[in-house]
Amino acid sequence: MQPPTEHSNIANAAPRGDEEELYRLHHHTLHRAVARVVRARHEVIEDACQAAWAALLRSQPERYSIFAWLRVVAIHEAFRLARIERRDVRLERLRPRDGDWHDVTADPRTLDDAVDALEALRALAALPERQRTDLALKVAGYSYEEILALTPGRTFTNLNKSLVKGRQRIRNARPTGNLTR
Repeated sequence: MQPPTEHSNIANAAPRGDEEELYRLHHHTLHRAVARVVRARHEVIEDACQAAWAALLRSQPERYSIFAWLRVVAIHEAFRLARIERRDVRLERLRPRDGDWHDVTADPRTLDDAVDALEALRALAALPERQRTDLALKVAGYSYEEILALTPGRTFTNLNKSLVKGRQRIRNARPTGNLTR
């Protein structure tokens, strides 16, 4: 049978009164046993062992194999905590010179993305003002009805033709056609 964990449906059991004695008897041995299995910082191992003791207080498992139960719970918790710690990026440990974080953080944009964005901006700037405005509003998420309300005196057909022509000019300006994916 698998030992109960934090996520089990076992209700909080009443303490049996031997918890302090068990802690004194097994705490150091448990810490060493978990440290042999899980490669993690001392603090992570300690937190995992304390979580195992807290689980013991909550679930009150049978005492015939209590050390094995504690060991399994602590090892699982140590692996979980170590995984979380490895996932966290600690920028404080990098200590950039002159306080400039741009030296140590990667640029989220690639050179190709920057070139594509520049080409798209140039193509958009080359459009007539009405097509540029209509496309900007459409890209911003406005519906046809909202664009017509913002640019009065136009029909649905007129707006549609303006958007089609603007998109076509951008496609013609960019031979790869990646802008309109």
